[in-house]
Amino acid sequence: MYAIYLVFTLIFMWFCISGGTLLAARYCPFIPLARSLAVVFFVLTLFFVEHFIGLGELRWLMPVLMLASGWIFWRNKTAVFRREFIVAELVFAAAFIYAFAWRFGFPSITPSSERMTDLFFITNYMEGVTLPPLDNWHPPYRFDYYYAFQHYGAALMGRIFGFGPGVTYNIAFALLAGLALTLLVFIGERALASFSGRAWQKRALLGLFVATVAFGGTGISPLLKVAYNGPAKDTYVKANMDAEARSRAERRYHAQLANHAREHIIASVRFIGSERDTILKPTSKDVSALGPWVFPETGGGVGGKKMVLPSENFGYQFFLGDYHPTVGGFFLLLLALALIFSTLSLANGLAARDAAATEVFVSSRWQKAAQGLVTLCVPLMLVTNTWTMPLLVLLILGWMIFLWTQKQTLHWCWLLAGGTVGCFFLYPFLTTFLSSSLPTPVKFVQTYAHTPWPRFLALHWPLLILIVLGCWEGRQRRIAWYFSALWLFLLVLSEVIYIDDPTGAHYARTNTVMKWWGWMQVGVFASLGVLLLASLTRWVRWCCVAVMVLLSASAGSDLFNYYVFSGKYYAGQIHGHGWYTNNATNRQMFEYLEAAPDGVILENVLDNAYSNTSIYGIFNGKPVLLGWPSHLRTWHGDVPRIWLLKEEIDKFYKGELEDSLAWLQSNQVRYIVFSPKDDDKAFEKINERVKGQYAWHEYEHSRRRHTGIWVRLD
Repeated sequence: MYAIYLVFTLIFMWFCISGGTLLAARYCPFIPLARSLAVVFFVLTLFFVEHFIGLGELRWLMPVLMLASGWIFWRNKTAVFRREFIVAELVFAAAFIYAFAWRFGFPSITPSSERMTDLFFITNYMEGVTLPPLDNWHPPYRFDYYYAFQHYGAALMGRIFGFGPGVTYNIAFALLAGLALTLLVFIGERALASFSGRAWQKRALLGLFVATVAFGGTGISPLLKVAYNGPAKDTYVKANMDAEARSRAERRYHAQLANHAREHIIASVRFIGSERDTILKPTSKDVSALGPWVFPETGGGVGGKKMVLPSENFGYQFFLGDYHPTVGGFFLLLLALALIFSTLSLANGLAARDAAATEVFVSSRWQKAAQGLVTLCVPLMLVTNTWTMPLLVLLILGWMIFLWTQKQTLHWCWLLAGGTVGCFFLYPFLTTFLSSSLPTPVKFVQTYAHTPWPRFLALHWPLLILIVLGCWEGRQRRIAWYFSALWLFLLVLSEVIYIDDPTGAHYARTNTVMKWWGWMQVGVFASLGVLLLASLTRWVRWCCVAVMVLLSASAGSDLFNYYVFSGKYYAGQIHGHGWYTNNATNRQMFEYLEAAPDGVILENVLDNAYSNTSIYGIFNGKPVLLGWPSHLRTWHGDVPRIWLLKEEIDKFYKGELEDSLAWLQSNQVRYIVFSPKDDDKAFEKINERVKGQYAWHEYEHSRRRHTGIWVRLD
């Protein structure tokens, strides 16, 4: 029954988005752009409004949007049946299904990465109060210190369609990533419009381009295939096995294939400075004879530890499943590039008659609007992924310089208006965000912290090849010179400066390159790469094809093996907590807290980060007294009160906190969770201290230990 509900809800959501697409298409001549812009402006408008008045629960808005979309469909019924609209909607459906397939197959929101953090961001906005909302990891303070625009958008969707926090998380990921994929397809179609080959060749090039970005292969991806030996089937499956033994052996082989693929997927973006980045010995059965040559030993680092330098690109996000600002950053990058490509004439080098046939007419009104919308992306990036905003500013400034050098019109009023309108709508948020955020000074990279050149080349060789090819292509399409210069400059810049956040030592550059390098990789392929695929110079085109085939094949095979052969123990449980509530005790505690009135939940702080702390509160949309202390330190800097509060919570769960009732009352705690991980030996001491004002609800049926919730007597 739930599957039927989910399917119909997703259809309703598509219908509402399509109605917005048709409305925006009256002003934007390109359906994929109209769709993304409709979603952006809808979220931006309500984000502005709710800083003055919280709209609360918005389930009533769903039928209103459905009726409005129906009216828009009826008024635009001619456009609905046009091939352009139908194809665009099919592409959107395919993109959403691909992204949703990852969340449907692996829906668990676990504390092993930033998924719990992102869920916490979303739940802050789920109540629909006047913004900024309550900080659900640190009440009674306000959540106004993090760039969480995309998380507000996710919560808005959840409020409209009545989703719980976990369902909201998983569907929002699929929607945002799906929108980014549609923009990628649009960029490819625009760039390949001038390709003179056959229709099937154009489609093949478009598919290769999308796969290269969507699969997330890096320069390291094909090198891993050379450096490491994969599992051999004949090691597990023997010729003389009977049917049952062969079946078990094949399952073991497939499990090993999945583990091997998972290791390669992670290593492709997190190899440099990780535990994998060690001396490779060909004597190991897992390392090939070429391993030490492909990944030679490198030096550098701090205190004997190598610099940790990851690069998480767009394709990796599908595997990772984090609804982190990086996903929104990729969406805005592709939106800005799509807007730029929508205004470019890319038929350079073709005969005038062929050029006229391949170019889509772009009105002067759209040229102006597109320039304004490009600059609108800057303030949006500030509140979505602040780390990559400087890179977007450089991309846009470079584009403006390119237009000026080519004697093309710069519509200054529209350029200024786009950024100004964005800042105006975001001003209520920025007034507190900019004053609450930690200062992040820019520093120069010290000699010891530079990326070892063998690792730099191993990761970035595809980008460097495309940049060199772009310099040649620029003789025919000068936009290729601009993109080559831009991405080369940004790559060099990443080795010159970094953002000095609270991390240090061998992690000093981790956050900077993790955000920057993946963003640059997507930018290179989504701009320079697609131009080279449409090159009039055959050898240039084939060199680009070779690079993309290597990356997409190596990364795609790993994704396939991982998705097909890994265990999907909680597939379809898109609420995200099946991994925890498969236990009946935990499930019933979740159900009670979900139905119970609002109030602060006290949970034991099991670790400073990446633990189950706050799981009972966050999944049920309620604040916890203290979330992950290390993350709060990262966002707030020096936080002595948080560490003192953690000590008090530790004492409480040992039954050693004096005046426990007064302490609970002063912190307005309504629910106290005693989970299976808490020390059962301390239960009686805690109960003696709180039973005067809190009633115990037992949930452990076996009676071997106590597990349950103390509820305040109001």
